[in-house]
Amino acid sequence: MITLGSLIATAKRAATLLLAPPPPNRRGCSYGVTVITPVYPGQVENLRGVLRGYKPGANSPLGDFPDVHFARWVVIEQLLTDWPGAPRRPSRLGSPYLLFSADLTAPADRAPGLPETFFRDLAERIPAHCTEVWGKCRGFPGVDPVDPFVQYLRGSQIDIGLYYAAFPDATPDEIERALRIREKLSQFVLEHQDAMTLAPTSANAHRTRRQLRDDYRRQSPSWGT
Repeated sequence: MITLGSLIATAKRAATLLLAPPPPNRRGCSYGVTVITPVYPGQVENLRGVLRGYKPGANSPLGDFPDVHFARWVVIEQLLTDWPGAPRRPSRLGSPYLLFSADLTAPADRAPGLPETFFRDLAERIPAHCTEVWGKCRGFPGVDPVDPFVQYLRGSQIDIGLYYAAFPDATPDEIERALRIREKLSQFVLEHQDAMTLAPTSANAHRTRRQLRDDYRRQSPSWGT
């Protein structure tokens, strides 16, 4: 049943969203980074060679960054035109571009500083990689001092039209730990499934279930480590 109170509450929420919409790149402690910088035409193949040399996952230059869920660099020379519904007169880029995108979640005490703190970390932790990548782009100021580099990326950033974060307040480390616990719990269930399905009236049911409880208490504290 729709009441006057619920209609007023809905109207207030709608007014809040219209007057103060959430930041386009931020959801909770999560932040979506999209940076586009023009590449010097003669440096496209050199840039591609650098990016092809990077390893995925933990071996990536960004593998040790605690706030990074996912990140990538992509070289864009021209827009695709061979898809259904493409404009008859497609736009042409005047320059090749480098797209850098990253999905981040920082702890609550550091999340408000994104993305500047992340850009600063790039310059301070992987300065050589920053130079070999963005050094092939127009306007690159270098990474020493750090502030001009941070402003360079900030000025090249574009807003995300629709940013979705499934777990906006869960850092990469917290998600990894949760997955590890789930895996350990699944292993525990498989190893003890006979005890879990033992009929309550069985002669050994009470002793077996007590052993199951003790095994769980002994093993579970180490699951998150």
